[in-house]
Parts: sequence; structure tokens; C-alpha cells
Amino acid sequence: MPNTLMDLAAWMAARLPLSAKRALYQMGPFSRMVRNALNRAAPSGLSTIEVAGGGLAGCRLSLDLQSEKDYWLGTYEPDLQTVIAELVRPGMVAYDVGANIGYISLLLAKAVGEMGHVYAFEALPDNLERLRTNLGLNSFLGDVEVVDAAVVDANRLVKFLVGPSGGMGKVDGSAGRDEFTYPTTLEVRGLSLDHFVFDLGKPIPRVIKMDIEGGEVLAFPGMLRLLTEAPPLLLIELHGEQAAKTAWQMLSGAGYRICVMAKGYALITSFEALNWKAYIVGFPPGWEQRS
Repeated sequence: MPNTLMDLAAWMAARLPLSAKRALYQMGPFSRMVRNALNRAAPSGLSTIEVAGGGLAGCRLSLDLQSEKDYWLGTYEPDLQTVIAELVRPGMVAYDVGANIGYISLLLAKAVGEMGHVYAFEALPDNLERLRTNLGLNSFLGDVEVVDAAVVDANRLVKFLVGPSGGMGKVDGSAGRDEFTYPTTLEVRGLSLDHFVFDLGKPIPRVIKMDIEGGEVLAFPGMLRLLTEAPPLLLIELHGEQAAKTAWQMLSGAGYRICVMAKGYALITSFEALNWKAYIVGFPPGWEQRS
């Protein structure tokens, strides 16, 4: 039978501007009432559904609509969606470090097109299964290769801490999300990006998105050569002060401009001014000439 409330939400997601959709999340009791109503209307478990809004509108994803409505409605990480649309170009090689279930991997694939290539790095087995499913549902968007490994400082087996949701797991030794408990651990393959590029001979990335729950403290030391010899555009979600400090020191030392991920890309001039609970954009030296 038709689900009128879900259909209405999809219709609004396809037509309302981002500012209006954001406002709906900030209306206190009314917002909670809407979310609760949608939860009652949404099916339980995984469903294959057409994305209603955002950069993947019209694509199909396997989603749990009880907890993943932001993917369906296109409201997931709106600033990151905008920067990908603005800065990622056809033909680029892109790395999605912390690919989760593939939403950003697919956005990158759409942006780089058939002449580009995306590598999606993910370590959690449950995420890998859904990642491959979602890539298969949208193979027309472009070429995405899954790398089942955690990006760290060296090639080694690492302990992976499984969090309360698929998006909150992290490698042991990461410096973020300490407010959560991690009752389950797995042993997974770890690799460094320097090894991936310079030893395995994989294509050098022009852009890297990184969202690894504080694992920046491990990943950045493993990509020092890449930052020095072939610096890519970086789109990074920070998870805590120590992870932010590592990112700041490594990027500043490599000559990057570190900017706010928002319209205008305001320059961040000191570590003290850095919001370590948000996404940043790292522009490598000479980005304007090379892009």
C-alpha cells in the first residue's frame, strides 16, 4: 500500500533547498515529532530504495530507513556533498578512506566520471558487504574499486574496535570517539597510503576524503611521502583534538592551506582557530594551477 508520509518526505527532499531541509532539523519539538512519525512509517531492516534528494538523487541504495534517512533524503554531510560537486573534476583519481556503505564513494564516482577512478577503503566486514551491494546497484556512475583494509601508518594487522553503528568503528590507537564503548574487536588488514601508491604502484590520488573516527593520528604518518611528493586535495572530518593536531602539523608542514569546509573556504590561520569537530579542506600547494 502507498506510504503517504514517506512519499511526502521524498517529494519535499527532492524540491526543498538545503537551507529549508536543515531548518526542519532545528525546530525543536516539531522536528522530533516529524522524525518519530517517519520512524513509525519507515520499514524495518534493509530496503533497496531510490534516493530522493542530494547528489545521489535517483540512485538506488540498500538502507535501513529507521536510522539512515539522511542518505535517502540527501541530507547526509551536505557541506561535503557541496565541496565534491565544486572541486572534484572528471578524470581524477579519488580515494575514499573510511567508505562505510559507499554513499561518498558513489558521489566521488559521479564526479570523476567514466575517465576517473575511485578507491574505497573500508575495514568493517558488515560495511564491506553493503558497500559492494550499493556499488553494484549504481555501477553506471563510474569505476569504484573496494580495498578491504584500514588505512594506518604501516602494513600490519590491526585491532578494529566495532562501535555502536557501522559509521563509528575505529582502529585501536585512534584518538577519537572516546565517549563510546566498543564491546567487539576484530583483526583486520592495515596498510599505509604510501605503500599503496609507491610500493603497489596504484594511481596517485588527486583527492582524498578521510573520515576514520580519529584514525588520522595513524593514517597521516603513513602518507608522508604522498603529502610531500604528490600532495592531493584533502577532505577530512576531524574527531578530537589530538587527531586535529596531527592533521594540522602534517598539513602545515607540507605547505597546505587549511580551510573551513563551507562556502568561501575561509582560511584557518592557527591551530587554536581550528574546529576539530568538523570537516576541513586541505588545499595542496599549487592547487589552483593544477585543478
